Amino acid sequence: MSYKNDNLNNEFLSEKEQIELYNDLAFFGYLLPTNETELDEFEKIYGTTQTILPEKFENPNFLKKKKAVKKVDVVTTSNKPDYFKKMVLAAEITSELYNENTFGHKKFVKILYLCEEVCSMNLSTKYSKHVAGPLDPKLLHSIDGFFKKSKWFELVKRKKFGYKYKPLENFGAHKSYFDNYFELQKEDIYHLLFLFKKQKSDFCEIIATMYYIWSENLNSKNLINEKVLIKGFYDWDEAKKKFKEEELTSALSWMKDNGVFPNKQ
Repeated sequence: MSYKNDNLNNEFLSEKEQIELYNDLAFFGYLLPTNETELDEFEKIYGTTQTILPEKFENPNFLKKKKAVKKVDVVTTSNKPDYFKKMVLAAEITSELYNENTFGHKKFVKILYLCEEVCSMNLSTKYSKHVAGPLDPKLLHSIDGFFKKSKWFELVKRKKFGYKYKPLENFGAHKSYFDNYFELQKEDIYHLLFLFKKQKSDFCEIIATMYYIWSENLNSKNLINEKVLIKGFYDWDEAKKKFKEEELTSALSWMKDNGVFPNKQ
């Protein structure tokens, strides 16, 4: 720590001192973590016990300039996985959709993927091909564990089939972080959630898989048309044959009509 102790009660800390103080508080577990390094330090202090930090630590008032907080964010997350941001995004998706009968584990994974891709999140998630579509298994496991540990949500078995998310006592505690981290993407995120709110998980599987294939072909500078995308869909996995070609054609039209497709140059 390079800031002076006798300045801690002074609301006029310099911008550099504010950043240093914020970094120290985050690193030593006095603020909620924003990356894996901070998370490790946080858990060394609190273990797996949920800790309710004072409300003033959500937006410390000794940081007199908002831009200083944003600079801190760049400093603390540079070249590191945006672990806590991913948890917050996942929590907001779940908060908006958990009451829907169509919202379960499968649909959640597909919407999370599409949010990251369509809204250009750049959250260093490593999605790869799995039977039901693009997935980062490690991330999914981390989310379910973090939700339960933070007492935001718990994954529970449905009576009939599949799983759903049940809100726990700290439901909504992520919200202020979401508003801060995703201020620029909020409108696009909510629009995407609205589009998929009533859709069934099979439809979400088709769209997410098609998006991945479309993006893959763009990156490889391949010809892209309906025939190529449908062939790529059926080549993905034998299980994709359960979908009729008419469903895929309809899904591609929906993607174009709603702007849910990659447009990388």
